[in-house]
Amino acid sequence: MLAWSNAPVPGICTVQSSITLGGLWIPGQNAFATSSAGTLTVPMTGGTGLYRMQAVAVPPTPQGFTNLVYAYGILETIAGSGFGRVDDVSYWSPSFEGGPATWAALSRPHIAMADRAGNVYIADKNSHSVLEVTPDGTIHTYAGTHTGGFNGEGPAPATTLQLNYPNGLWVRSDGTVYVLDTDNGRVRRVDTHGIMTTLFPATSDGSAINVGRGVWVRDDEALAYFCAGTKLRSWTPSGGVKTLASGFSELGDLYVEPGGDVIACDRGANYAYRVHPNGSQTILAGNGTTNGGGDGFSALATGLYGVRSPWPMPTGGYLLLTHDGCQLWYLDTAGIIHLLLNGSELAHSGDGVFFYDPSVPKISEGRAVTLDYDGNLLVCESDYGYIRRIRFQRIPPYD
Repeated sequence: MLAWSNAPVPGICTVQSSITLGGLWIPGQNAFATSSAGTLTVPMTGGTGLYRMQAVAVPPTPQGFTNLVYAYGILETIAGSGFGRVDDVSYWSPSFEGGPATWAALSRPHIAMADRAGNVYIADKNSHSVLEVTPDGTIHTYAGTHTGGFNGEGPAPATTLQLNYPNGLWVRSDGTVYVLDTDNGRVRRVDTHGIMTTLFPATSDGSAINVGRGVWVRDDEALAYFCAGTKLRSWTPSGGVKTLASGFSELGDLYVEPGGDVIACDRGANYAYRVHPNGSQTILAGNGTTNGGGDGFSALATGLYGVRSPWPMPTGGYLLLTHDGCQLWYLDTAGIIHLLLNGSELAHSGDGVFFYDPSVPKISEGRAVTLDYDGNLLVCESDYGYIRRIRFQRIPPYD
């Protein structure tokens, strides 16, 4: 275990190793510094070696953004073959089960999110399932039968109960999975033993959720939020489903901050909002159009074309992924927005090399961005059917 002190906050600490004194230092594991002191467990490979830790600051400045960019490294595809891009078609084949995740054709996946063990769960909408990519890179059906419909509330093994266009996902650190079962009008829970139940009905009559998208569930299951078209809705066990805020155009995904504010993206209005627990709203990013501003400009002056998904960064900033714009942005704490990944409707490139080059389109239409427990970025390219990862590891060598 390595310990650090006097680290810049916010910052990024990097473990580096060298075989000999005076040799090249090879970057290893990164960690976000959210306090000036901390520890990091580093796996040892055997033999002798030298280790050190260096830290860089990530303030809301151009240099801070550069420091963040170069703490990341390789862009890669971890799931999806890119075969089959027609909506409302399931491309799942039993032959994919247990095989390499990059050989499997995904069917308009809408979000990928990881647990602490490194398993990545995918809401694969048109195959009516939740898929799991394990750390060895193989893919497995985790929930659903791959046939849309409804055959019971459970409890029952998750792979025996039908889902119907699952469009949202939330994963607890222990691997408990919550599914926005859109056309069945329910939020489902899959526990760590693979047993699925209905956590709560999202509509009064069991009808489909109106353009259901993001979902979030508190660890104690005493509060949940989900997006339903023009409404941001909440649920509690005692009060049932209520509308927290309305008047949106077409909500995408959401994230709930520790203080209780909800960060929600309105794809139709090209805005990202902060919604307070009393339902009041402030604009976090976007100018309400599809253009203007851009890299290095104020987020409020920038057109975020079809902004779809938010995710907080330990730096205090946010990631924002656009659907129609095919771009991944970083919003710093000074309100300035920076382009991380550029793209276009027909783009899919850059695997195996350093991710950052805004001049080259690398991603297609996005649905969701999340951060795993190791700090890696997970980007869901829905229409092309890919899950991409940007590794939270510097490109070696590092001196």
